[in-house]
Order: sequence, then structure tokens, then C-alpha cells
Amino acid sequence: MDSKTFCMHPFTGLATREDGAIKVCCRSHPIGNVQTQTLEEIWNNKTMIRIRKQVLNNERPPECAPCFNLEDQGVESLRQRHINGVIPEARINLYPEALDSLSDDYTMPFEIPTMELKLNNLCNLKCRMCNPTDSTNWNDWKEVEEFYVKENNYLVKSIQELKLIESPYLDKFTDNPEWWACLEKLLPYFRRVEFAGGEPLMDPTHYKILDMLKPYGHQIEVKYATNGTTLGISKGRTIHEYWPHFKSIAVNVSIDGIGDVYDYIRGNSDWNQVVSNIKEIQKIPNVSRIVGAVAVQVSNVLTLGKMIEYFLDNLGIVFYTNMVNYPNVLSAQTLPFDLKDLAVKRLQMSKIKVPTYKYVKENPILLDITLKQIDGIINYIWAEDQNSKWQDCIEFNRRLDQTRNQSFTEVTPEFKLYV
Repeated sequence: MDSKTFCMHPFTGLATREDGAIKVCCRSHPIGNVQTQTLEEIWNNKTMIRIRKQVLNNERPPECAPCFNLEDQGVESLRQRHINGVIPEARINLYPEALDSLSDDYTMPFEIPTMELKLNNLCNLKCRMCNPTDSTNWNDWKEVEEFYVKENNYLVKSIQELKLIESPYLDKFTDNPEWWACLEKLLPYFRRVEFAGGEPLMDPTHYKILDMLKPYGHQIEVKYATNGTTLGISKGRTIHEYWPHFKSIAVNVSIDGIGDVYDYIRGNSDWNQVVSNIKEIQKIPNVSRIVGAVAVQVSNVLTLGKMIEYFLDNLGIVFYTNMVNYPNVLSAQTLPFDLKDLAVKRLQMSKIKVPTYKYVKENPILLDITLKQIDGIINYIWAEDQNSKWQDCIEFNRRLDQTRNQSFTEVTPEFKLYV
């Protein structure tokens, strides 16, 4: 593909957001909402048609800014991951003939092979970088709302309009018959269905959809973005009962630290339980891969080398990252220069060790993937100086520390000289 802005996503799938928004992918800005249009209408609405045209003609759609912003900072974006063809789920590999059904007017048949589903915010955790739209347990929003106001974040207005402080549960899909009718239409065409949340494995709606997918399970890989704290719910709805019905299962476990760092960032969780659950998942024959998905941020950037070693030498899972950009007070770019320099030096040291790790030796493809992840983090750290927000970072965490009985400096002792 000649276009330098080409992306596979506008031709191969859609993503949902808990408030009813529909997006090109999990990273993009919304292109529609199931409360005003059906999923089938959104697939070929004016915005989607424009986006398809733009990515084929060297233009950057504004809805896709999150990816292009990362690329400008030297970080591999989701767009690039899916056109470079290195990762197993790269859509350029999965759907090489995707554009064959593209019409001259940039419309496509409603035969979507991939859906990314975030249907509600039911969750048992309250991670530092999360918010009430993604977790029913995020109950100290008022303590830090002003920091989102400062960065003009859409969440402020959204949380107010959705009245999530008064009524935390968010679900715009369950009672929408047109949504379910469209989903039913798509069942024969699915090749990948990706669940996120909230926490999908504790969500009854997720199991309802798995029941709908079962007759087509032989052709479908199911992928999860899960916090790894649970393996199912009551009445036989667990991974052991459901996962064997599908072609394969890919699991991204959100792990933002090890030990105390993990427990600090991912409020309400238990590091030892997550490790135990990962080992249980590894026993299931059709699990194709397990990824440790790391949200890089101030409270873990100094310990990433230890995480890489633990993932690749002990736990036997892939190390993969995304950068926390909001709340931007948690971005690693807010660190003082000396701490940035320390983080980068530790990452450079970890690069030397990567080839020696057991899981890399067993899976040589992971060498380049891991080194690229490390280089992306380093590029991101230096790409922008947001140190002017360091005091806000301290105050943001101090307020959450008070409500959660935690300590910003105890979990990261290197911060003590800078607080």
C-alpha cells in the first residue's frame, strides 16, 4: 500500500465504547453512536467513508490522532502494529484481501470480520489511570476531577452527563434491540471477537455473546483485554467451559507492575492471585498466546526492566506496552530530568539482557518485538518535556493515596528526593 497513512482498521472492524460510541478501533475517536444510528449504518456513514478515503490518500483523519501522535514521538502505534505484519494478529496478515470488497464510493458490505467489544464498565478494580466510564469501582473521581478539567479531557463532561457518580454502572447496549440485531447479522462473518471492559470475564453480557458465537466458534479467535483477577462467574460461566468451543484464545492481561508496584497501580487487586490465574490460563490447550499488557506511567517506568525479566524469564508471557497519555499528570513525560535519565539508563541495561531470557530463546520472534517496545518507551520519555506538571502529578497521587491508604513515595522510593 503506497499511502503512508494507511490503516487496516477502517476496512476490517469496529470498536464499541461503554457509552454507546462506535469507533474505528479501540484507540480512535468516535465515528458514531448506537443511540442515534445502527451499527450497520455507522459502518458506512459519512465519517467512516471519509476516513477510508483519507487513509488511502496520505491524509491523517482527525479521529485517528492517537496513533499519529504516538508515531510523531517515535512510538510504534496500533496502526503500525497491524500493517507491519510482525505480531500474530496483524490485520495485514489476517485479512490480506480486505480491500477487495471496497466500492468506488468507499462503502463496504456489512460483513465485518473483527469486532472490539467494550459493552459496559462492570469492573472490580480501580486502576490509577482509569476512570468511572471504565470501572464501576472508581469511586474517588471527585478527588482528582480538576486535573482532567485542566487538560480539557472529554471525560469530565461525559461523566457528568452520564451521572456516573450517582449511578456508577454504564451500559448502552443491553437494552438496544437494534444493536443485538446487527450483531446477529455479523455472526457468520466474524473471525476475531475482542473483549475488553470493564472486566469482561466477570460480565454476564460477555457470556451471552459467547453463546451466540459458539456455532461459529471453529472459525473465531477470541481475544481478551482482562485484568486477570477472575476466571469466570457462577453457574458454569468460566473460561474452562467456554474457551474450548473456539478456534483459539488470545489473552492480554493488564499488568502494570510486579508485587507492590502492581498492587499500588491496580487498586483492589492482588498480585499473587493474578500470577496464579495466568498459570491456570497457560494450561488451556487452545490459548494461543498470553501477553502482559503494560500501561507505561510514572509509577512503573523505573521498574520496567524488572517486569521484562519477570515476564520473559519467569512467567513465560509476552511484554507489550502502551503509553499513559491521560490523565497526562501520570505520563512518564512528567518526570524530572534526572528520573527520566535514570529510567532510560535502566531500560538500556535491560536491552542487553533480553536475548538471554528463557521465553525469548524459546520464541526468537520476541527478541525484536521486545527491543522495539523498549525503544518506543525511551523515545516517548524524551519526546516531550512535561515536567511542569510534576507537582500536579504528586498532588494527583497524594489525593488518591489518602482515599486508598497508599503511598506514592513508598512504592517508588526514587521519588522521595523530588517530592
